[in-house]
Amino acid sequence: MLAERRLSIGIDLGGTSLRVGLFDSDFSRGISPLDSHSLRTRVEHGPEAVVSDMAGSIRRMLDAYHREHHYEVLVEGIGIGSPGPLNLEQGTLGHLPNFPGWDGFPLRGHLAEVTGSPVILECDANAAAVAEWKFGAGRLAQVDSLAMITLGTGVGSGLILNGRVWHGMVGMGGEVGHLCLNPLGPACGCGSRGCLEQYASANGLLRLAREQADGLNGSEALKELSNQTTGFTPLAVATLAEQGDASALCCFKELGSWLGLGLAGLINTLDLPLIIIGGGVASAWKLFAPTMFAGLREFSFVYRLGEPTQRQTLEKNRTFIRPAELGPAAGLLGAALLPVLSKTQLMVEAAT
Repeated sequence: MLAERRLSIGIDLGGTSLRVGLFDSDFSRGISPLDSHSLRTRVEHGPEAVVSDMAGSIRRMLDAYHREHHYEVLVEGIGIGSPGPLNLEQGTLGHLPNFPGWDGFPLRGHLAEVTGSPVILECDANAAAVAEWKFGAGRLAQVDSLAMITLGTGVGSGLILNGRVWHGMVGMGGEVGHLCLNPLGPACGCGSRGCLEQYASANGLLRLAREQADGLNGSEALKELSNQTTGFTPLAVATLAEQGDASALCCFKELGSWLGLGLAGLINTLDLPLIIIGGGVASAWKLFAPTMFAGLREFSFVYRLGEPTQRQTLEKNRTFIRPAELGPAAGLLGAALLPVLSKTQLMVEAAT
C-alpha cells in the first residue's frame, strides 16, 4: 500500500501567461512549488481551451510526481487567481478587458468538472494578498487585517479583514484601483474617470510620462524615450529617473502623490495596520515613496495619528506601509493556499 501525500494546486491566470503549480498542502517543505508549468494563455481560443490547458498541466504534474515519488497523491483542491471582476457566488467571470468573449464563463464549475477536484475561484489580487499575509510581509507583521495594492498594468487590490478575505456581496469588494480621485481626470476602462489606476499603474505612469514629455519642461531624454515604439516602458522611465532626469523624476513624484491620496481614503475608511505595495511599479519604491508618504500625511488624519516613528521597524497600533516581500511568486502561492485555508476555516467554524 502506497503512502499518501496531500497536495494543493495553484493557478495564476493572466492575460498573457498561465502558471500552474503543485505544492505540499501543509507547506512544511517551504513555499516553492514542487513542480510548475508556465504557458501562454490562449485567450483567442476561448475559455474552454484554456481550461483544457489548465487540466492538462495538472494531470502531467500529478502523473510525474506519482512516478518519481511513488506516493498515493490526494489533491486537497485547486485554487485559481483570476483577473476581476468576478462573481464569486456563482464562480463566473465578469467583464475582463483582456479576455474578450469570456464574459459570464463559469470558470470554477467547468474546471471542477474537467478535473474532478474541488475548485476555489478568487481575484488574483486577493490571492497575492493571502500569500503575503501568510508567508510575506503580513507574517513578519503578525496582523490579521491588511490591504495589498498591486501596481501592475492596472491597480489591483486585496483586502483581508480580521483573518478573512473581504469579498463584498458577490466578490467585487475592495476595488481600490477604481477609487475616483479626479472626476475631471482621464477616462478609465471601468467607465469612470480619474481612477487611481489612471495614475499609479504601469499604464498610468506611461501616460504621465507622455504628458511630461509633451510639456514645456519635458527633458529631451524623456521626449526621445516617449517617441520610441518598443523602448518606452515603465522600466525605461525608472532608469531615466534614477539617472537624475528631472522630467522622469517628476512622473514618479506625481504617481506617488496620487497613490498617497488613494491610500489616504483607504486608511481613513478602514484604519488598517498594514498596507503592502506590490506589482512591477513597486520596484521603483524609492522614486515614488517620498511623495506617497507626504500625500498620506496631508490627506489622512487617521494616518497622521498613527504614523510610525520610523519606516523600517514595525510598531504596534501604527499604520505601516511597506513593499511586498514575495514578488511575482505571490499570485501562484496564494492560489495554492486557498483550498488549504478554506478547509481550515471550515474546521474552525465546525468546532465553534
